[in-house]
Amino acid sequence: MKKIVGLLACLLLFSQNVFAASTSVVINQRARKVNPVKVEVNGDRLKTEFIPFAYQGRTLVPIREITESMGANVAWNNKNRTAQISLGGNKVMLQIGSKVVYINGKKKMMDTNSIPQFATYPRAKETKTMVPLRFLSEALDFDVNWNQKQQLATISNMKAVSIIDQKKPEATEKNKPATRSNQVKESPEKEQAKENEKTRKIEKKVQAQGPVTVIIDPGHGGTDSGAVSSVDPSVKEKDLALEVSRRLSPMLRAKNYEVIETRTGDNYPTLSKRAEIANKSQAEIFVSIHFNSSNNGIASGIEVLYAPEDKVKLKEHEQIHLAKALHEELEKATGSKMRSMKKRPDLAVLKWTEMPAALCELGFLSSPEDMELICQDDYLDRLATGICNGIEKYVNNYVVTQ
Repeated sequence: MKKIVGLLACLLLFSQNVFAASTSVVINQRARKVNPVKVEVNGDRLKTEFIPFAYQGRTLVPIREITESMGANVAWNNKNRTAQISLGGNKVMLQIGSKVVYINGKKKMMDTNSIPQFATYPRAKETKTMVPLRFLSEALDFDVNWNQKQQLATISNMKAVSIIDQKKPEATEKNKPATRSNQVKESPEKEQAKENEKTRKIEKKVQAQGPVTVIIDPGHGGTDSGAVSSVDPSVKEKDLALEVSRRLSPMLRAKNYEVIETRTGDNYPTLSKRAEIANKSQAEIFVSIHFNSSNNGIASGIEVLYAPEDKVKLKEHEQIHLAKALHEELEKATGSKMRSMKKRPDLAVLKWTEMPAALCELGFLSSPEDMELICQDDYLDRLATGICNGIEKYVNNYVVTQ
């Protein structure tokens, strides 16, 4: 009897642990319990409210978050439910519910368990496109490792060149790489990074040298269309972002700001190039312009994203103030529905820029309600005005000029 009671207790404890570790998502209209998985990309933990999870023996990750973290770009076609991911010279095209995949134009077949899926997160009330981590990573020349004990997937791209201009310290007896003889536990680079983190001082206000420089970054461009409207397929995110930028830049110049645009035509600067432009110019402010999309067509409204300074090693200023100023002024200028601000330290243009930075998602191209506004010329002016006023509010309160 004692053995049976003990066994039942163990089973109960086990079931409680499994339940605590699991999360609920809806796949193919069925609620399923799945086990969350941690993901690291080039040494940085993937931060997202849409938790990656194990499903049918595969790790599935939200496509937008993982591609941004990898420095890749994704163009989503809502009509035929396909996604094209590009990084460097590699291109991958996937389709929801299909085993067929095209890698650099060549047709291949995926394992049945690796098929991309729609997954609805009940708590967030949002549906995400989930893709197989290993398949996508290897197609884009990333190495993949799995730690069963930690339930941790790590991917890295040894070809990736960091835009952080750090010189490796010269090898000395004190900081040379670990060997059996000297018993150093960490590499010099990690030790130096820890030392830099200890001495990093976060400032509330920005000290401007000369005129305030603002980087305006119209998202996507060229072969990367970004989101395509499911209401009107001729409406593309890349075109709208550029149109808002063209209206915004003269507004800022009229206020005596120095304005640098990462693109002024239908071309595509890489994500690292956009950050490089900003960092080399020693700009005080970086604002990236985007439009949103959702698989369910229900989500709507404007949202502002930022990368908290405690999550991004390059940042030396408090980041939320710029995001908050943009959020408030966009609401005033447009009168539109505002979604809550989001912390996104995984986004490349927010993570790799040194100055205060924010990314504005100016409405959902998948929402008929938002599209009715977005297609109005006057509304695009109001969006540009809101961003301009948000930048002005931030400068007045948090930028010290000489």
